[in-house]
Amino acid sequence: MIPYLFLIPSLIFFILFVAWPIYKVIELSFYQTNFITTKFVGFQNYIDSFSNSMFISSFRNSIFYIILLVIGTLVVSLSISLMIFKLTKKWHDISRILLYIPVLSGGIIIAQVWRWIFSSDGIINWFLSLFNLPAINWFAQGLTSIPIVVMVVIVSSFGSYVIIILSSLTSIDKGIFEAAMIDGANARQIRNKITLPLLAPTIALVGLLSMIASMQIFETIYALVPQEYAYTPTFSIYTLGFKNSKWGMASAQSVILLLITVGLSILKRKVEKQQ
Repeated sequence: MIPYLFLIPSLIFFILFVAWPIYKVIELSFYQTNFITTKFVGFQNYIDSFSNSMFISSFRNSIFYIILLVIGTLVVSLSISLMIFKLTKKWHDISRILLYIPVLSGGIIIAQVWRWIFSSDGIINWFLSLFNLPAINWFAQGLTSIPIVVMVVIVSSFGSYVIIILSSLTSIDKGIFEAAMIDGANARQIRNKITLPLLAPTIALVGLLSMIASMQIFETIYALVPQEYAYTPTFSIYTLGFKNSKWGMASAQSVILLLITVGLSILKRKVEKQQ
């Protein structure tokens, strides 16, 4: 009984800051309210959410975010992990620390730096002017702003994925690589026929994690391009609630996003068990 007493602080924290807010959001999703007047509307907020242009647009944008973020994260994280894996254990530890620093940095601060780089008089447009090319308003449309947002997210988060992939790489029995080299396999064959297949569950896990993260991008959009053509579901919910004071519909959309995230998380757990 005594060991369970140590769980009480964590349990209280979970109830106050996780379980209770989720319950209140679910309850609020059945009401139409601006916290001045409140009216019970049942499932109407959920029905209206699927016809809300901003929410639908945010999910349409999520398709592009998912494709770009998942592919970009996998390519960058896997390439860097494979390069680091060839180094000694000492450099493995140093690389983990150095690459994780951007993850610890404030996303809003990193986004402001990139905002300056892609501004009308920033470095990118200055570079284009050297070739007599016109300046581009990078944040004026989704076609250019979404890839920039994705790039910023990848740069600030890939370190955590490198750690996951590198951990899986170092757990592979080195005897497998040695046996392949004795049999005459070159570095390319070892990578394509041994390393990548053994990393398949980890690659799937990283892909699922970045897929979940793609729908929850917030501070980067807030700092760079708070426009509907770049919204994610998370930012759409924020706008609907905090700017338009439609708290009931915002809560309903939060529940919808929660269910999607829970579904992806369950899938993630199944992938983790395969490792």
